[in-house]
Amino acid sequence: MSYCLQGLSVLNTRPLAQAKALSAAIVEAGGISIECPALAIEPVAFSRPALNDAVFAIFISANAVNYALDTLKNYNIKWPEALKVIAVGHATAAALEAYNIPVDFIPTQSTSESLLLLDCLQDVGHKTVLLFKGEEGRVDIEQTLAARGAKITGINVYKRIMPKFNPQFVSSLWQENAVDIILFTSQQAMQNIFTMFGRAAHDWLCHTPCLVISERLAKAAASLGIQHIVVSSPETILQSLHQFNQGLVHGE
Repeated sequence: MSYCLQGLSVLNTRPLAQAKALSAAIVEAGGISIECPALAIEPVAFSRPALNDAVFAIFISANAVNYALDTLKNYNIKWPEALKVIAVGHATAAALEAYNIPVDFIPTQSTSESLLLLDCLQDVGHKTVLLFKGEEGRVDIEQTLAARGAKITGINVYKRIMPKFNPQFVSSLWQENAVDIILFTSQQAMQNIFTMFGRAAHDWLCHTPCLVISERLAKAAASLGIQHIVVSSPETILQSLHQFNQGLVHGE
């Protein structure tokens, strides 16, 4: 399906490396993508994991894949064929396939909640599960699988930090009202944007529509005072932007 984003100005707050593909798609559809990363990603050193002892390996994001497997490559560790691989979503699965690692299970939606509904994770008593993730992420996967009796090992392979940014550029965005909608893909990015823009821009942020990729993020946006929230998913961002833009075109 082709989407029309003609004239729509989107503030893309994804980390720089992840922003490029979406920005290109927005521009191809006629929109304007303003890249303003609200997160920076850095690798975290981790110990050599016991891959051969595990039944499942869960990757929570494409970042988890890239930072984990680059480090494992440095360790000269070969991925065990018997180790079942679970990707949280299709972007994560694509990252794994780029390393020639087949993905055994993907949830229907790219959320922790949907991942925990996978049949393969219902009976995990006494099974060793490796969870490749970022520091200070959500703990629901670890807690739920531990409650089901799994021997869960969380492996932090990256961390999210406040990015460097140009205050003059940021100020121009809200002072010139240059943005139609803000894209948020994480709660930390949302909080960082409020910090980056500062108190003077608070009302502008609250009155500018935002697009989030889960109901959980929608609640976080509402708690910050954002009034117009479009709920999408990682797979339907362009479709949601198209529908939003059609509403603007027709004055809805």
